[in-house]
Amino acid sequence: MPCASLPAIVLALAMVLLTAGRPLFYWGARPPVIATETAPSQGVEAQVLEVHGALDQGGLVLRFTFDRSVRDATYLPGGAPVSGRLRAVLYVDADSDRATGWDLGPSDLRTGAEYRLDVGVVALGKDEDEKLPAQALVTAFVAALGRDGRRKSLWRGDDAAVPQQVSVRGEWVEVRLPPREVAVKGGARLILTAGDRVWDGRLRP
Repeated sequence: MPCASLPAIVLALAMVLLTAGRPLFYWGARPPVIATETAPSQGVEAQVLEVHGALDQGGLVLRFTFDRSVRDATYLPGGAPVSGRLRAVLYVDADSDRATGWDLGPSDLRTGAEYRLDVGVVALGKDEDEKLPAQALVTAFVAALGRDGRRKSLWRGDDAAVPQQVSVRGEWVEVRLPPREVAVKGGARLILTAGDRVWDGRLRP
């Protein structure tokens, strides 16, 4: 490998280390709640391969595993941030009772969900006044769902403002939901959607 390329490699490794978020939970060998068995995408949009979930410190912590590193999905090869290429939508049936929460009929796996979590990206340009570089923020937004599907905003955050609740590491995005706003019981059901595809699974009690 040419010596001239070493500084660029060192810089790239340093950027990865500096931008890696803190782990929010020790997952160990815990199996995923949802495994989509989706083949890695050949397009620009990242796909969710697995969703891990656990109850910790009175609240729900989640880990989304994508088919590529989050940085590759949120920055162009030249380093410019980009939005719209990483997204996850997860519904939470907090009490595992399909007679409560959103009612879409017995054939729809989302029936019973009390909450909707959206994970996405907001691309920000360089701010000369604040001396901030252009960056891509990984965001999380939670809404409560009524029986008719109406949404009520409960909480939002991003990996820059609340790194203790939204964290990015490699191909993972971890989200720790606030227990005051999102009350979840053991055995709760998680429902992941991507277009017209839907998967569900249950938390370990």
